[in-house]
Parts: sequence; structure tokens; C-alpha cells
Amino acid sequence: MARALPERKVYTGGDEYYGQFDAAGGLHGYGVYKWRSGDSYAGSWVNGVRTGDGVYKHSDGTVYRGNFLNNAKHGFGSWETASGHKYFGNWLFGKKEGQGTYVWPNGNKYVGTWVNDERTGWGVFTWPSGDRYECRFLRGEIHENGTYYYRNGTKHTGVWRYGKRV
Repeated sequence: MARALPERKVYTGGDEYYGQFDAAGGLHGYGVYKWRSGDSYAGSWVNGVRTGDGVYKHSDGTVYRGNFLNNAKHGFGSWETASGHKYFGNWLFGKKEGQGTYVWPNGNKYVGTWVNDERTGWGVFTWPSGDRYECRFLRGEIHENGTYYYRNGTKHTGVWRYGKRV
């Protein structure tokens, strides 16, 4: 059980924590941990590990907001880099898994299935021009039957294997 009142602890390496502790002095409940590197985490702790809702900010500007399990992104969350890469969707033990949306800084967007951090399964890739490709992906590559829809309304159907048209 977490102690009700938050406390502050400064570690010898320069890290610090402000939040709740368990009876043995371990991080437990809600707290904010700041690493000397500039990274920080604000959220739930269970037995000293990030578990539950939280926000992890990296010193390079990357931010993850969502669920954690045993220190890993797990469940639903959003991830965004300082350069503009964005992902909103499901995570499984730190990797993109299930349904999610990835947006590149240039405006390209993928909405679909992820397996083990890669586009795998049915998805739609859209370009800023409005053109889109609906198809299956395998390990990040266009694979099997798909249809390319041009913004002017025309379409082209084809077969791909591992990113190459056949």
C-alpha cells in the first residue's frame, strides 16, 4: 500500500523522485521521477516499476503518453518525436501491436495493423496529395493485393510481393 503523502528522494547519481512510496520505501502509487539525463516520467508506479497511466518525456523531445506495464509501453498510447513523427495506437511490451496510426513529418500517414513494431496486415497509406493505397503489408512492405486510389477518382489494382510489384 502506498503512503498517502508524497515525499521527495534524491539519489546519489543525481536522479530524483517526488511521489508516493510503499511501506518498504519503494516507488509505489503516483510519482514524478527525473533522471540526470533529462528524461522524466510522471505517472503510476507499482513495486518500483512504471505500471499504469503515465507520461514519459525523453531529453531529445520525444514524448509518450499512455499505459505502461513493467516499464514498457503497453496498451493504448501516443508517441511523438521532436521532429514530428507521431504514433497513436496500441502497444505490446514496448512495441507497436494491433491497430494504430503513424504520421510522418511530411504528412504521409498509415492507418492499420501493426505486428512486432512493423506494418503487418491490412492498412491504408495516404499521401498529403490525397492519393491512398489500401492493401496488406508484411514487415513494413506492401504485400499481396492492393488498390491505389488517385485523388482524381481513378484507381489501379495490383499484386505486390515484399514491396515489389508482380
